[in-house]
Amino acid sequence: MSSLSPAIYRFCRGVLRYTWARLHPVQVEGLEHLPASGPAIICPKHQRWEDIIAVGVALPPPLYYIAKAELFVTPLQREFLRALGGVPVDRQNPRATLSSFRQLLPLLQHQAYIVLFPEGTYFRGRMGPGKHRLVQMILKLQEQNGLQALPFVPVGLSYESTPRSSGWSVTVRVGTPLSAPGAKQAVGLTQAIMEKIARLCQGRQPLATEPPELACSWLSRG
Repeated sequence: MSSLSPAIYRFCRGVLRYTWARLHPVQVEGLEHLPASGPAIICPKHQRWEDIIAVGVALPPPLYYIAKAELFVTPLQREFLRALGGVPVDRQNPRATLSSFRQLLPLLQHQAYIVLFPEGTYFRGRMGPGKHRLVQMILKLQEQNGLQALPFVPVGLSYESTPRSSGWSVTVRVGTPLSAPGAKQAVGLTQAIMEKIARLCQGRQPLATEPPELACSWLSRG
């Protein structure tokens, strides 16, 4: 189980709110769609590393982030990321990935909010294909351990230039949760999540008939 430190998490989020978020204001829409208690799987659009900060600043509960295992190599960095809710996942080895995802079970049983970027990596200027195997592994945990249907919460992020400033602002939009009874529905659930994320990035609630390939609108930066 991740060793998230509530004190360190609150301290770091407070520092970011009074430093980073003042330079890059964060607005939140649709917060009423976030489940009042966990467990829940938060599924944001991923186009840049700042997405991690924006989501953490925008959403009230402590968040556990599924992150690539390469970030946890050095002892100091590993302990710091774990204290901030990082959960290492080895994406290179399928068996290791499955073992990594088993770390999520006690977190889900303790009603945690877990952040999963369903694209798996950055896709700037367009929607990437959702990684249905990541969703499938979570659904297997749900199915095999008697958990109730987990809410997968789509989140869109839009970056915009700030007038008369060299900075930019970000809008975080929370959509209505989706769920599925088991792993067999992973592909359909992933497609539905990606469709909603695409619409939320554009500032609109998703329509069930729209394709998931819709491009998000944000500030393109090198």
